[in-house]
Amino acid sequence: MAKPLWHERRFWVLDLELTGLDPAEDHVLSAGWVSIERGEIRLDQAGHCLFQQSAIMGDDVMGSAHLHHITDQQRESGEPLSTWLSQALQQHADDIWVFHHAPLDSGFLKEQCRRFQLVWPKPTLLDTLAFERKRLPRERPPGYRDLTLTACRRRYGLPIYRSHHALSDALGTAELLLAQIRSRVGNSATLKDLLRAYR
Repeated sequence: MAKPLWHERRFWVLDLELTGLDPAEDHVLSAGWVSIERGEIRLDQAGHCLFQQSAIMGDDVMGSAHLHHITDQQRESGEPLSTWLSQALQQHADDIWVFHHAPLDSGFLKEQCRRFQLVWPKPTLLDTLAFERKRLPRERPPGYRDLTLTACRRRYGLPIYRSHHALSDALGTAELLLAQIRSRVGNSATLKDLLRAYR
């Protein structure tokens, strides 16, 4: 029986804009996402959502919101994070989830699931940042600047997008994933080969 190829699975590429790095103390401002099906980015399945400022956020989101070009009016008209997360978990529970720095974003999603009493689906995760970290020259330990989404994309000759916007960062991560697979893993790789390459 033939082993499934990597592009026979659907990938959900997600980026979160955050007020900080601590899931227990900081907050999710917005999310952007695209899907990859049959090895192609599906822009018709792309989306972007701003989240309402909840009472638990207080006023500490203001500086981060301005960094991410989110206005006060946009935050007030945003969607409740609990509603978006509940729907996203149902729609993408069986997908492979892709992040640029998976421990950070997935940590926030797990914390929000705990707060809203939602079941974390334990998805298979791929991390484009970790993939790059393992492949940088060993004689020069990588610093933060070597592993930003922009720096990683440059190594594959990909165009530079506006940063600090969840949708453009999700699209940038999806393009980076495909470039990594095609140049370092192989477009005819099995799903098992792909998952092994990202461990």
